[in-house]
Amino acid sequence: MTRVGIAGLWHETNTYSSHPTHLSDFAAFELLAGEEILEAHSGTGSVVGGMLDAPDFEHVAIATAGAWPSGRVTRPALDHLLERLRAGLDGAGPLDGLLLDLHGAMVAEGADDVELRTIELARDAVGEIPIVVVHDLHGIPSPEFVAQCDAFLGYDTYPHVDMRDRGREAARLLAEILGGSRLHSLVRKIPLLVSPLAQGTDSSPMTDLEERARELEQELGIRRISLLPGFPYSDVTRAGFSVVAVYEEGAVEAAYEAAGKLALQVEKESWAVERPDPSAAVAEAIRAEEGPVILVDVADNIGGGSPGDGTALLAELLSQGAEGAVVSLADPEVAKEAHQRGEGAVLEAEVGGKTDRLHGDPVPVRGTIRTLSDGNYRTEGTWQTGRSFAMGLTAVIDVDGVALHVMERPTPPFHREQLTSVEIDPAQASMITAKGALAWRAAYGDVAGQVIEVDTPGICPVMPGVLARSTIPMRL
Repeated sequence: MTRVGIAGLWHETNTYSSHPTHLSDFAAFELLAGEEILEAHSGTGSVVGGMLDAPDFEHVAIATAGAWPSGRVTRPALDHLLERLRAGLDGAGPLDGLLLDLHGAMVAEGADDVELRTIELARDAVGEIPIVVVHDLHGIPSPEFVAQCDAFLGYDTYPHVDMRDRGREAARLLAEILGGSRLHSLVRKIPLLVSPLAQGTDSSPMTDLEERARELEQELGIRRISLLPGFPYSDVTRAGFSVVAVYEEGAVEAAYEAAGKLALQVEKESWAVERPDPSAAVAEAIRAEEGPVILVDVADNIGGGSPGDGTALLAELLSQGAEGAVVSLADPEVAKEAHQRGEGAVLEAEVGGKTDRLHGDPVPVRGTIRTLSDGNYRTEGTWQTGRSFAMGLTAVIDVDGVALHVMERPTPPFHREQLTSVEIDPAQASMITAKGALAWRAAYGDVAGQVIEVDTPGICPVMPGVLARSTIPMRL
């Protein structure tokens, strides 16, 4: 049977974050090898889960690693991750092909293009066997990287609900190559930083671009076109919008033509975004007749590498006397103190605003501890269906009509179980703050009465152009 290696390295790096990503961050999320990969991913909605669905391959699980978005990966962590990948490939025996699940926007100390480093290592280890790669829609692939991929796929959706489908498609393309098809990939880079709020694939401009991409595939005989609006909070030269075409040998001119036409359309679209500030947004939410109102804390987007301890919306909700609101926020000190005091106790503390000077000041609160949890949950939602996640120690504290959900670890609002696991019913809340951009819709989109995306302070701002090219200062 055809022996196909499967490996992954996943991290979306916000280079403006003051929190470096250590090996322990990968260990807390995913650091697997061999049979562990099969046990963790088989039957789930992940990219690797889709790759494992291929029935005609002998799957050789090599190594996978992933961490929640944050700052640059430390050099020791990167060295370890690449060494374990190399050891896994060297010990895998002869492979007929390789499937790689790479985020596409991973940056480390001394390595601005980790994906390039990864595929170069893989090529050195396995030689010229076909390699098919899957990237997140927020990936920022460099031309040097794409040139080493036989076939390249990006997610088609944001929020990301097609991860398993892309894993399956990658396996099908690899089967075609092993069956005799000669596929190649190229990328057209567009120097444009697009706000995540404008990247949703269920509305324009992305719906129009996706439709045009499918038309060009048919018109010009292109095997696959992927549109990656990219991750705008990464200050590296490969950043920007990417159009990647997979084409059969002999069709390179058609692939360049298709990518060029799409690039022109991207440049003509309007990507500007304006949103209300926290004061106006909370006032509007209080007036809303239908709930729950989702207050999207855009610039403290945990899924984009923010610390998750932004306080702008919490401060406004308390100041304006909001009732029935739910606020999720990362603060390990407060979460641990709540567990020490126990359910029913009164807790006084300063919450949030402790990572840097960009996400608001700590907010003094006094409230009753309602619920305590270890923070572990398993999701049945559309983002990595069936996988388990860990928020660390968590507590729900009733503070002047606001349910303050404090997490030990910043965890993106991708799953409804993040709240239901701590006995909060999202449908019964008047307001829910979501520290994200669009991906929160996978958790709460079907219960949202109204959505207000808020121009909050932080390292994932509504418009990326406001970010300075400088180091983010730590709070002193």
